[in-house]
Amino acid sequence: MKFLITSIFLLLVSLGFSQENLQHTVRKGESLYSISKKYNVSVSQLEKWNPAAKKGLAVHSVLKISEKKEIEKVIEHEVVAKETFFGLSKKYNISIENLKELNPTVASEGLKVGQVLRLSNSKNNSVPEKVVVEKPKREKDQKEKNKGTNEFQEVYHTVLPKETKYGLSKKYKVSIAELESLNPQIKNDLAVGTRLVIRSSEKIEKEGIAEEVVFPKEILTLSTEGLTNVEAVIVTASNKIGTKYRSGGTDSEGFDCSGLMFATFKTIDITLPRTSSEQASVGVKIDKSVARKGDLIFFATGGSSKINHVGLITEVSEEDIKFVHSSTSSGVIISSVSEDYYDKRFVQINRVIPE
Repeated sequence: MKFLITSIFLLLVSLGFSQENLQHTVRKGESLYSISKKYNVSVSQLEKWNPAAKKGLAVHSVLKISEKKEIEKVIEHEVVAKETFFGLSKKYNISIENLKELNPTVASEGLKVGQVLRLSNSKNNSVPEKVVVEKPKREKDQKEKNKGTNEFQEVYHTVLPKETKYGLSKKYKVSIAELESLNPQIKNDLAVGTRLVIRSSEKIEKEGIAEEVVFPKEILTLSTEGLTNVEAVIVTASNKIGTKYRSGGTDSEGFDCSGLMFATFKTIDITLPRTSSEQASVGVKIDKSVARKGDLIFFATGGSSKINHVGLITEVSEEDIKFVHSSTSSGVIISSVSEDYYDKRFVQINRVIPE
């Protein structure tokens, strides 16, 4: 009996200690992503606690999984009518990317009334706090609250040739300053094919439907008539922004990365191979310093040097290159090579459309 009590005491002490100083020994085949899912933390947190891991994981190396001062306050939120990822990210002071990382199911299916989301609040990360669940208000109460008020709805616009910030501000009745605030990437240049978030003061008439900001069902489809081949592929691919990821997909039901490029270049009568590794052999391989819009950009995201991901360059500046692609986590989106993930995994750029 004495031995049993002593054993339980030591076990409790051990558990209490491990919660504050949790560590993980890396095993063969593990990645930062798989480890983050195992311990319910983000990859960025793991990299912050283990800077050396940014360069790669070594088998038998020991990772720090948590720091007492870094434990984030976890909140649960139940989705109510008309809520959006954008609104929730502002309310809880987290990025849409982190919100989706914590809730992979709604990242692909969109928001639905009654869903419970896990949220990470960075305003207070000193100690863990008990979970707070925010319940939806009754529909009647919600309607009463919304009477006589205009609510904001997120509208998207893909930039066409010759459009200006001034023209867009007049078209959507917003200020240039607000456009730039919602879309920081256009402060220096308004690139064709860029997808802009525009805040409109239209009243939302629908009740009881949670809206998905990142993947709206209705996005303006732009015509490629009269455009150059480079402009045409950028507009074609940009029209697909918000479409979900689907392995082997080449149509509006869903795209994988090479499927999006395959379908896009078909519109200008160029038939690309079906995989990203094969597409990397098409055209002329060029230096990153002379990249331009319409070029294909390739990455190795599988933990080796083998190409397995492709995107279409939509914007080039002295400091950055942006590209549209279909990601497994977010579907068709625009990303940047300045993002740490893509910067580390960049392989090459090919020019398929001739000068």
